[in-house]
Amino acid sequence: MKKILIILLLAFSVSIYAQNEKKYKSLAKDFTPEQQAILKTKKMALELDLNDTQQSQILELNKKWAGERDKNREAFKGQNAEEMTATDKFNRMNKMLDTQLANQKQIKKILNNDQYETWKKTGNKKGYRSTERQGRQQGKGHKNKK
Repeated sequence: MKKILIILLLAFSVSIYAQNEKKYKSLAKDFTPEQQAILKTKKMALELDLNDTQQSQILELNKKWAGERDKNREAFKGQNAEEMTATDKFNRMNKMLDTQLANQKQIKKILNNDQYETWKKTGNKKGYRSTERQGRQQGKGHKNKK
């Protein structure tokens, strides 16, 4: 009887955790690309202490990137990763990395050296969710846990 109770309790807690994780993943999909760009820009302004000129430049970049990201997501939505050839996967990944390099160069032109280093360390280039939160969602836990 105890074993059955423990199994049920474990299954219940796992299902609750899975439901919470889905809420975080769907949060970004609820917003338009422009809304995503505004939120990301405001978070960057808070973390990096951006001035008004930098904020407007970053906002324009974030709007552009959010639109491109949605366009690419729609283009690849119908493709199954298992059906893609190795060349297709390579080309897709290569294009993504080229885009990231170009984006990084544009950000470096706007931010000063201290802001840029902070941006690199905090992982802001990955979106408006922090890298620590992403790690927790993937089951890696806090950085301070042993």
